[in-house]
Amino acid sequence: MRKIFVALFILIIATSCSERIIPKAINTVNAVSLQELNLERKDYRILNTVTAEATVHYSTSFDGKTTIIQCPEDNFAYKSTIKKSLSGKVKNQKHEFRGVAKLGYLANDYIANDTQLGPEEVARRLAIYKLINEAKLAGADGIIEPIISTNVSNGTSAREVVYKTTVSAKLIKLNTDK
Repeated sequence: MRKIFVALFILIIATSCSERIIPKAINTVNAVSLQELNLERKDYRILNTVTAEATVHYSTSFDGKTTIIQCPEDNFAYKSTIKKSLSGKVKNQKHEFRGVAKLGYLANDYIANDTQLGPEEVARRLAIYKLINEAKLAGADGIIEPIISTNVSNGTSAREVVYKTTVSAKLIKLNTDK
């Protein structure tokens, strides 16, 4: 009987906390400059240069209590609503998700507890995620000299901002035949 009680307690705790965990898929890759490789030209070959893009729409409600981050082409959305007491202290915060946040990281920039990502960070991470997938498809061992650029523009409404991040990098393949 005690085992059943413990199992139910763990289940209740796990399901009550699941609302705050952003569902995400994570890719990481090391990115270095050609100088850092410390290799001779015969030791590697550059496959090609790849580019990936991500667009994020960020909006707030009129009263500023609700924020929405949407990635329409990647089927991910995050909505946060804050309710405050009369004194102005946060009384309740509600999180809603649709889809999975696909996040990519270069080198050592991965942080395991990044539950509060801003819209620029989501656009950057999504573009890097796509770039890593392109590198895997091309059979690359890694990427070198990544260039990341984020542009910000007004959206369709006065409270909407659109973040568009472009990431490009050279794909590198190490020569293992000696």
